[in-house]
Amino acid sequence: MTDSNTGNNAQSSPNPPGGGPTYQDWRQQRWEWRQKMREARHSRPFHGLFPGLVLVLLGGLFLAGQQNWITADAWWQWLLIGLGAIFIISGLVQYHAPEFHHSRRHRFVWGAVLIALGTVFLLGFSHWWPAVLIGAGVAIILGGLW
Repeated sequence: MTDSNTGNNAQSSPNPPGGGPTYQDWRQQRWEWRQKMREARHSRPFHGLFPGLVLVLLGGLFLAGQQNWITADAWWQWLLIGLGAIFIISGLVQYHAPEFHHSRRHRFVWGAVLIALGTVFLLGFSHWWPAVLIGAGVAIILGGLW
């Protein structure tokens, strides 16, 4: 089918018949969206901090176990303490990034809870179980306030 005015083929037109965006417009929009996503991904401060610190912690625990610095039955207590410290470090780093203000609070609470649990289990649970109940109650209260 040819257009009688121009002699062009009507089916090869880049514009859809409904008046939607052209192929070039669509490609430009997609390129802009991808560029925006790249910039957002690179603008996050220390976006690999948490997984990197977890790997360092695991490597340190395995090294400490190989060197007999910690006993085989105490590694998980040190893991809890280390994970709690990582949560707090990650929360402190994110404290300075304005786009993360909504998600930093729970990291401090969970970090403190994990450190407390690891310490309680390391020192002996039978003497410290009331402190665990108190700490859990405080964590719930603080979590509800924020």
